[in-house]
Amino acid sequence: EVINGPQKNLTYFQSIYWAIVTMATVGYGDIVPQTFAGYIIASLTIVLGIAVFTLLVSTIAEAFLRQSLRRYMGLVKLKHVDVVVVGASEICREAIDELRNSGRGYRIAWVLEERPRAPPEDIDFVVGNPLDEDTLIRAGIKSAKHLIICILDDSATIHIALMAKRLNKNLKIAAIAKSNKTKELLEEAGVSIVVPLRIIGRELASAVFEPSVTLFVDEVTSSRGIADLIEVPIDHNLSGMTPEEVVKGLEHRDRAHRYVPLMLVKDSGDRIAAPDSGTKLKSGDKLVVLKAKRNTE
Repeated sequence: EVINGPQKNLTYFQSIYWAIVTMATVGYGDIVPQTFAGYIIASLTIVLGIAVFTLLVSTIAEAFLRQSLRRYMGLVKLKHVDVVVVGASEICREAIDELRNSGRGYRIAWVLEERPRAPPEDIDFVVGNPLDEDTLIRAGIKSAKHLIICILDDSATIHIALMAKRLNKNLKIAAIAKSNKTKELLEEAGVSIVVPLRIIGRELASAVFEPSVTLFVDEVTSSRGIADLIEVPIDHNLSGMTPEEVVKGLEHRDRAHRYVPLMLVKDSGDRIAAPDSGTKLKSGDKLVVLKAKRNTE
């Protein structure tokens, strides 16, 4: 049509436009063949175009479906993960719920051996053996900032902690230990926080002779109640201030809550319970504060 036909005024852009419109079987009619050769080419373009478009759409749909199925089965490789949680117990679910309710927008990867029956909608999970390095890599362990190991098998916990540290030297790990020996080994392996199961024994004993203490601990360790324990890192902006001044600043910004300083964790690791209101804070210290809703009655 352009080279040997009467429509020599058509540009190459218009020719490409005609080919797309014809293959899509839209047929606006603004550009039509006027020669026998043009009709032949248009007919072939329509037939081949339908086949090409069908193949293209089915290929794209298949790729999306395959990716969705792999994600549904927990087989995809996750990226930009903040926290990796390993284990299928109710302890893990509670940890995930607390992370979600913290309001910090963590992206969480949950590692399990089987697909959970009712996984949270906003949580990505990875199905595989947590003792396998490939499983942790798929969960995004190399770029994650935190790892929570909440399985009740000390040997597996130690194995996972060591393997995770080898994959990510800067990883902060929190884990459960059933015995004091395991606690010591995990701390030697570089685990940041080890939660011993004997804490449960203390809670049960307190429930007998001081049940209010048990209720208090249960209340302040959850972000869903009327009170919560929070950590306030002391940076250069807060350095030189006192706990009382820090608390006043918090209450000025958040008038719906009261703040009470309970413990000061020094940069050296030393801990001071109920720090004096005149204590000078230094950069690197951490202040543990009770955040409680104000009584409006």
